[in-house]
Amino acid sequence: MTRDEKKEFVEELTTAVAHRIMGLIDCSKIPDEWDGIELRWLLEMDFEQAAQFGRRSGSRRRKFLNMVNVNNL
Repeated sequence: MTRDEKKEFVEELTTAVAHRIMGLIDCSKIPDEWDGIELRWLLEMDFEQAAQFGRRSGSRRRKFLNMVNVNNL
């Protein structure tokens, strides 16, 4: 992927997650008493679900986790 393709991918993924959650808020499916804590948990769950696709490759994931750790990402 080029740098621009990477940026576009990140923007599309984060926008999709944000739009889904904002849609839930607009449809009054998010409880009124929820604040930033519950919304962070919901965001975490949505991003985790969106990321599940890439967890199929064991050695590639290990290399990724090592790179994140080594480079303090």
